[in-house]
Amino acid sequence: MKAALGRNVKDLRRSLMMSQTDLAERARIRRALVSDIERKAANPTLDSLVRIATALGVETADLLGAGR
Repeated sequence: MKAALGRNVKDLRRSLMMSQTDLAERARIRRALVSDIERKAANPTLDSLVRIATALGVETADLLGAGR
């Protein structure tokens, strides 16, 4: 699940031409957390996942691969 999450966040972020900093600012999380998620080194909270999904304009389930 970490691998899919990291890949999906990175792919969605890049498709929107956002930097990690852009995403972090929009999601109101640390840029380091975005990096850790994309490198499969983090276990983000549900709150963080919801914030990221909202910032990317997708459903939270899409980050986990359910909708992809």
